[in-house]
Amino acid sequence: MAIDPSVQKLLAERPYFYATSMERTVYAYTKEEWGIGGSQPSGNYSVHTGTGLLVVTVLMTVPALGAPFMLIIGLVSLNIIFALFGLVATVLFTGGWLLGINNLRREWRAAKQRRLKGLPKPRFALTDDQARTWFEANPSGIAVTRENFPDSTRPFPGDAREGAWP
Repeated sequence: MAIDPSVQKLLAERPYFYATSMERTVYAYTKEEWGIGGSQPSGNYSVHTGTGLLVVTVLMTVPALGAPFMLIIGLVSLNIIFALFGLVATVLFTGGWLLGINNLRREWRAAKQRRLKGLPKPRFALTDDQARTWFEANPSGIAVTRENFPDSTRPFPGDAREGAWP
């Protein structure tokens, strides 16, 4: 499923993503600090911990290494069905393994950045309206502006007209 280009642009330019950890405090994370936590700002992964992703990636290693051998055996024996199955398995398992390695690297970098700022791992993603309500009640350095909360449905003070968004 492809991401709409306008949504992709919004994800690329968005300054913060908002989430809570295990308590009710709301934290603002940059795209680089988010990692694989909670619900994803981009993508939809079923693994939400580094350990879980490591286990899935290690388990994916065996078929990722074995599938090319199936392809070679199918080609050598001139069995087209076996060769096609080996080709499909090679693409899927190797692609999944490479995606897992890439996500492990991204989570490792994000965890380092969160540790430097003292941020917990994001567990539960929030909408802009939920985060905006919390930051209005608990000012903590994040300005409540349209740039920081682009998906908020409530009007901001200074909008061109009341109800101008969206």
